Amino acid sequence: MKRVILIGLSGTGKSSLAPLVAREIGYSWVDTDQEITQRFNMPIPDVFREFGESTFRSVERDVIKSACLRDEVVVATGGGAVLDEANWACMRPGAVIIHLRASTEEIVSRLQSAEQGDPEDVRPLLQGDDPEQRLTELWSRRKPLYDRADIEIETDRKTPDQIVREIVRSVRRVSETGLVPVTSIDVPAGRSDIYAGAGISKFAAQLIRSRWPEAQRIWLVTDTNIQQHWASPMRRQLQDEGFTTEVYAVDSGEVSKSLKSVEELLDWMIRGRVNRRDILVALGGGVVGDLAGFAASIVLRGINLVQIPTSLLAMVDSSVGGKTGVNHELGKNLIGAFYQPQLVIADTKLLETLPQRELCAGWAEVIKHGMIERSATGAPSAGLLEALEGLGGNPCRISAETLADVVAWNINIKAEVVRQDERESGHRWLLNLGHTMGHAMEAAEYRYIHGEAVGLGLRAAARLSKHLGMCDQDLVDRQDHLLDGAGIPQKFDGDLDVVLERMARDKKAIHNRLTWILPVAPGSVTVRQDVPIDAVVKVARAIGAE
Repeated sequence: MKRVILIGLSGTGKSSLAPLVAREIGYSWVDTDQEITQRFNMPIPDVFREFGESTFRSVERDVIKSACLRDEVVVATGGGAVLDEANWACMRPGAVIIHLRASTEEIVSRLQSAEQGDPEDVRPLLQGDDPEQRLTELWSRRKPLYDRADIEIETDRKTPDQIVREIVRSVRRVSETGLVPVTSIDVPAGRSDIYAGAGISKFAAQLIRSRWPEAQRIWLVTDTNIQQHWASPMRRQLQDEGFTTEVYAVDSGEVSKSLKSVEELLDWMIRGRVNRRDILVALGGGVVGDLAGFAASIVLRGINLVQIPTSLLAMVDSSVGGKTGVNHELGKNLIGAFYQPQLVIADTKLLETLPQRELCAGWAEVIKHGMIERSATGAPSAGLLEALEGLGGNPCRISAETLADVVAWNINIKAEVVRQDERESGHRWLLNLGHTMGHAMEAAEYRYIHGEAVGLGLRAAARLSKHLGMCDQDLVDRQDHLLDGAGIPQKFDGDLDVVLERMARDKKAIHNRLTWILPVAPGSVTVRQDVPIDAVVKVARAIGAE
């Protein structure tokens, strides 16, 4: 937990309680309304009168963003801060959000007392004949937004010390259970809140209800393997939270990433009278996430989407960033859409039933993120790469709690890339390290699962870079050591001609020229489109293609 955010109607005590809470937990504090007052050098009501609400909200957005860049801070927000989704994107990650609530009578009484103490501070809520009626109407409009908070605390008939103690107890409870988002991605397509932790999926229904307080129905999509382990407990949890929950299971494996499967899934939802306020929950690995995400993006032109990944690969990669889609007979992921999941819940405890081969294959994407971290995020060092080297010989055997930290680190790397380039117009290409040849090797008879193929692609990319004089042998060896420890195949057993034919249809090709992401230093990569085909053939043969 980095921050405590106080939200609620004007008069619920946010400004007076923020410094008290901060003192109790050893944090600093910020009152956004005070910051705005200082910027304009005039009271808030005067700002509204002279500059209008749009100007006020713009400055408020900037003040909240600045406050949420600080760590160990308690932030008291204005009553209308919850109206702007950009504010939520700043407030949500790393924070426990507290909704302070009071009765309309109590709020009016407090505001009137404050006005008597400062006659120049004429509160807009008190202007006119019936402030209680206006307050009731305002509460009705904003309640669904205040309901998104992690905790609601009633402040009527309580002393400040009592409220502070209740806030501190609640904040510590939420923080200890891990119900604080790793990050949020705020892009034009929408805000995506991402949680990661060991055991966090037992709070999935609670997190979904907090995000959509008025939602009634959930369409739970899984596969036949996951269904026998996790679908029933998840359905019970969702139903206990008051959601009507329908369950649909596709066949496990890459065979389900097809337009036929999309059509069948859409038919199930449409015949069941899906509506725009419903939520589709994808409970499964990358196949389920891609398929269900694509269906969510096109049914009724888009419904709410939650990703609950059950494979390591999906947790660190495919569930984050909004890529959805299915395969075509001529290549992987050639049909799809960019569609952000509004909520991602990555629980490493769900990996307990994952086959060992799938778990180890997922480490290829983790290693990829370590190889691109500096280029992707501007990090000063290859921190993740070094951390992975410190895990020991077999990373597949680390605890769920340690793995949760690794997953969170990976999510933050990918999220930063997506923020800069949601629709893969340039910077997001870095995430395709190992994928140009890896996808082709995977699609060549689908003998290798995705992570294994990406791992082979990583081996090829490093050797190609070394062949072109862009990196040294030490970098190739460091990556090989990590891939070997995770049990990634060292050699590709397949037909070179098929691999080359598949690469020619790569979706990243521009004007028939392949886009290669090549490592040049620890954590750093570059983009090349002028790689000679003879070098590609030589490297493919070096890792086994015949």
